[in-house]
Amino acid sequence: MRSKTEDRTIAYQIISYIFLSLMIIFGLSITVTLFLFSNVMLDNARESTSHLANGTISKIDGKLEKVEAIATSVMELYFMNELDSSSLDYYFHDLLYEHQELVSIGIAFDPSQNNIPNSKTITHVKNQAVIHFADNTDYQYLDWFQIPYQKKMSFWTEPWYDADGTNKYVISYCKPVFKEGKMLGVIRFDTELGFLQSMVSPLKLKKSGYAFLISNTGTIITHPADSLVMNESIFSVAEQTNDKALRELGRAMIGGGYGFVRIRGESMFKNSWIYYTPLLTNNWSLGVVIANSDVMRDLNLILVIQIFISILVFLIISIIVYTRTQSVAKPLRHFSDIAQRIGMGDFDTQLPTLSRTYEIERLTHAFASMQASLKAYIHNLEVSNHEKNRILAEVRFAAEIQKNLIPTNTDKPCGRDELRVFGVLEPASEIGGDLFDYFMIDNKHFCFAIADVVGKGIVAAMTMTIVSTFLRSISSYHHSAKSIMWELNAFLCRNNIEANFVTVLLGVINLEQGTLEFSNAGHVPMFIRKMDRSYTKYAETHSTAVGVFDNLEISSETLQLDIGDELILFTDGITEAMNDNEDFLGVAGLEMIIKTLGNPNPQKSASIILEEVHKFSKASKDKDDITILAIDYRHPLRK
Repeated sequence: MRSKTEDRTIAYQIISYIFLSLMIIFGLSITVTLFLFSNVMLDNARESTSHLANGTISKIDGKLEKVEAIATSVMELYFMNELDSSSLDYYFHDLLYEHQELVSIGIAFDPSQNNIPNSKTITHVKNQAVIHFADNTDYQYLDWFQIPYQKKMSFWTEPWYDADGTNKYVISYCKPVFKEGKMLGVIRFDTELGFLQSMVSPLKLKKSGYAFLISNTGTIITHPADSLVMNESIFSVAEQTNDKALRELGRAMIGGGYGFVRIRGESMFKNSWIYYTPLLTNNWSLGVVIANSDVMRDLNLILVIQIFISILVFLIISIIVYTRTQSVAKPLRHFSDIAQRIGMGDFDTQLPTLSRTYEIERLTHAFASMQASLKAYIHNLEVSNHEKNRILAEVRFAAEIQKNLIPTNTDKPCGRDELRVFGVLEPASEIGGDLFDYFMIDNKHFCFAIADVVGKGIVAAMTMTIVSTFLRSISSYHHSAKSIMWELNAFLCRNNIEANFVTVLLGVINLEQGTLEFSNAGHVPMFIRKMDRSYTKYAETHSTAVGVFDNLEISSETLQLDIGDELILFTDGITEAMNDNEDFLGVAGLEMIIKTLGNPNPQKSASIILEEVHKFSKASKDKDDITILAIDYRHPLRK
């Protein structure tokens, strides 16, 4: 069994790559060969089978057309009254003697007619004419009499057994007999079926090719398997083997079509190509069968030779590659040991003496340079790690400070019974750029705010710290949401803070009157839920984000709150939450969550919204800061 070390040697890998490359090249070569030569082989097979079939068809049609010509001549003489009853017998005898295509000639008159001669058949047996007179009128119900008599037109019969005459299977060309415009009967010219079979059965093509003949009802007339002849039809064989393709072939053959098709089923034609073409005289069809193995024999031989050459080329290349790579593998193994010692920290390990090989010499110089670089790198890495740890500690400290700036969720926010407040802040990293805050301006005015700084990291966190501190300081002088927002915008613009693009939604609730004045500076909508769980979305903004334009016009909106109203505020980390299909939750998705909330309860509402957002975006790697603030005013169930 080959070890893992041997699997990784240069010789093994190069030989493997060569093997895969040659496999692809030879695979493409074989595919192209199959595609091109298979078409050539099929064209040759089609040409051969069509030539054989058309030649045989011409012979058979020639014989049958000769019978039709004889019939035409007889009818012309008969109509010209040049043949009486006695001379007709001699004439028929001469025709049978002179033409091997004919085995018997019969004339049958309509039994319903009066004063007509007896129906009779003249058969040529051992150079003698044997005349058979009809003892009864049953012949008038046979196909050879009925069809031309009823249709009043010439007709070639299906093969039938002539028990009253030749005692052989024959096919008959039947012509209606007219006299003075009145139909008297039918004259029949019989050709022995064996005569046609003798023209088809000897046909051979390559090793396994043969021909077969079917009638216009699908009956098998000739076939190498004698058990099928006159006992089976192409449709019965297809039914026995459940071969749909053979059934379709039968329909095409009796329909007078021609073509070259492949049959794959389990019948006697399985895995063969069949060229079929119709007889023009009687709508029979001739098929020439050739096994697919015969068609592709030359191609298979080419493929075997091609595969053998491919294997031989691969073996020769593999031997050459193996012998050459061994001359390089030895010094490389030595360098592998050196690299392992360097990897273990031995940067002063002794390098080998310079080799005469150019590549090995350059590798030695590269290792020497690597030793020096690694020493310098390790020293720089130690300094960088120390600095990184220091920065990480400072970031964690800043994150702790940021958490301490956020109000703690308590049963009595700001010591007031009229309110229930619950807030959630989840930064995307250690520290974030979201903020929520609430506090009492005085004994009756409650201020709340939620904000989002564009960006993340330390700069955004510092901006949020400044905004939080400023809001608490400036609100002592202002009881209006509009004026507080205006002061915040002026402060951010005046101090030119780097991350000064801040969206804010700030509101002031008069706890005595139950009025809410709020101002939305480019922030996402606010929702207010009623006791009956209905809600209203306030999506209109009163200005753009603050900290961008000095002297920004900022408006506000005042609402009358009902007892038990619940305010739900959030940042765009909620609406821009993304699932694994990169679909956003959006405001519509948040509304679907809000519809499922129970009675107003800030803690439950915020927790359920947070849980549903996490479910929606659990597979997403790109997450933003998430902040939720829920405020319940004068809840009636509070005790």
